[in-house]
This record gives sequence, C-alpha cells and structure tokens, in this order.
Amino acid sequence: MTGSRTDSDLSELARSILTFEHDRTRHDRTKEADIRVRFDMSPARYYQVLNRVIDSPAALAYDPQLVTRLQRLRRARTSARAARSFAPPRADREGPAGQP
Repeated sequence: MTGSRTDSDLSELARSILTFEHDRTRHDRTKEADIRVRFDMSPARYYQVLNRVIDSPAALAYDPQLVTRLQRLRRARTSARAARSFAPPRADREGPAGQP
C-alpha cells in the first residue's frame, strides 16, 4: 500500500476494510464470520460500506491495485446480473415435444 496526502481522507474503518480485503480475497463463510467479529456488522452492511469505500479517490490512492481489482470484480458481478433474464416462465407453453 502506498502513502499519499489523500490517505488522511480515508477513515480508520475504510483503511481497516481495505486491509482486510487485501488479506482475505475469498468470499466464504469464514470471511463472513470474520466480518461480524472484526467490524461488528453484518456481511451485507460490510459490502455496502466496501462498495462506497472503493468508489473514493482516497481509497484508490491508498491501494490502487486492490481498489482497481475490487472495482473490476464488482463490474463483472453487475454485468452478470444484468445479463440474466428474470422473465417468468410462460404459462401457455406445453410440455416436452408439444405434449400437454
């Protein structure tokens, strides 16, 4: 992690979250338990805060490689969600091979 004058713009929580993400790249139940213990918040809330943190220029200055990777992963997840079809199945379809 590199230092710069914008580091002071990051809260202690933001720096802790970035350090945690740097050390723990995998998303699993152990990470979720660690989030609850270390940050005293639900994983859902943690990821809300993380997304806000990685949008800040100060975070990018603090650890550009990590923040860029996290932003790239977020874009990939967003694109994958957008590509999914949420249309309900059509009720007028018949069974396999035209069978009712």
